[in-house]
Amino acid sequence: MVSLAARAVAAYSRVVLKRQPRSPEHLVRHLRARLDHNPLPVLLFPGVKRQTFAGNGIHGEWLSVGRPTQAVLYLHGGGYVAGVTSTYLTLCGKLARALKADVYLPSYRLAPEHPFPAAIDDAIAAYTLLLKQFPANRITIMGDSAGGGLTLGTLLALRDRGMPLPKCAVVYSPYADVTQSMDSRRYNAKKDDMFTHGTFTASMNLYGQTDEDRRNPYASPAFGDYHGIPPLFITVSEDECLRDDAHMVAERARLAGVDVEFVSRRGLVHVWPIFYPMMPEARLDVRKTIRFIQQF
Repeated sequence: MVSLAARAVAAYSRVVLKRQPRSPEHLVRHLRARLDHNPLPVLLFPGVKRQTFAGNGIHGEWLSVGRPTQAVLYLHGGGYVAGVTSTYLTLCGKLARALKADVYLPSYRLAPEHPFPAAIDDAIAAYTLLLKQFPANRITIMGDSAGGGLTLGTLLALRDRGMPLPKCAVVYSPYADVTQSMDSRRYNAKKDDMFTHGTFTASMNLYGQTDEDRRNPYASPAFGDYHGIPPLFITVSEDECLRDDAHMVAERARLAGVDVEFVSRRGLVHVWPIFYPMMPEARLDVRKTIRFIQQF
């Protein structure tokens, strides 16, 4: 049974976020108007301090704890064209306190002004900055939606560059196919509380501006080779347009020998764990996230 809180979030999303875009430019304006500010209350937990960071050509927000034992790099969502780090402060503050971790939220460059591979370059720059303070086996990379796709693309790029890989990664409803070829874009378009099929057709040329870029596994990690990638935690709603992206990533990762923990729910909005603590389902799956990271 879906909670009342989850139904309220879904209803809000349908009214405020779900639109049939008239053009790519209209989509960018709409997403930035809705996502370039934080609609959620910020709860900072005792012992967690909010700061800013800058270095290695990247900047962002940093939630610090006393004597951290590990770090989390959190890559925000927003379709590669919008989104702000402040939306994630409550969730990331919970992770910081529960994991005794410093959490870094970089403000990576956005399309269409900065198309692929700008976001990948910035994510790698942020990860490289973390490596100066934490060994790779004490770092987790996380992200939701486009940030989830960016997390996966970053893992593939780090491996291919021969860089040390993080201990694990977490992706919530990853946007992992910018070629827009996944069938769930269409068959879940009416059920999805946030997106329409037009959301994705309008965004076709915004991040990956050429066919070659869109097919690149760093941009569309649903088609990547996952050999050598660390364990993955993946969540997805069976009713969202990005449903097939998550299932494809899980399948390809498992075939490559990667340990995958996969959480699938019905009737929930896209990236529901970010609505911690207001949704019981979010509280449940954030606890699962924490337990997953604590294993390694």
